Amino acid sequence: MADDESGTVEFEVATVATAGVVPTLRTIAADLAMRQDFDLDAVDDLRMAVDEACALLIPAAADGKLTCVFTSVDGKVEIGVSVLADDPGLVKEDALGWQLLTALATSVRRSTVPDGDRYLSRVDVVRESGR
Repeated sequence: MADDESGTVEFEVATVATAGVVPTLRTIAADLAMRQDFDLDAVDDLRMAVDEACALLIPAAADGKLTCVFTSVDGKVEIGVSVLADDPGLVKEDALGWQLLTALATSVRRSTVPDGDRYLSRVDVVRESGR
């Protein structure tokens, strides 16, 4: 993708989400970052950010499903990872994983909204190329 092009990729694990799907998500993130001309350190940071976001959410996926949406545009990659969880207090800001995630990304945001008798828990990560 050239700098003037944007793209969105959505990946949904329709069966049980496990750590085995994370390498695929890392690869998608790295590919989009390279297309946005990220340096190698920023690509690696984005890969690790995907790991951390998934590590926070996969264990709580009540129905076993995980959705990951990637958007790349104008020198940045945005990633939204979400699951349907039983517990609204899923992502704690004082957790080590959260602290690592915030160090790897330009910005990170978490949200939890009621969805029937469960909660849609989401982590949004933005990483800019810095160029």
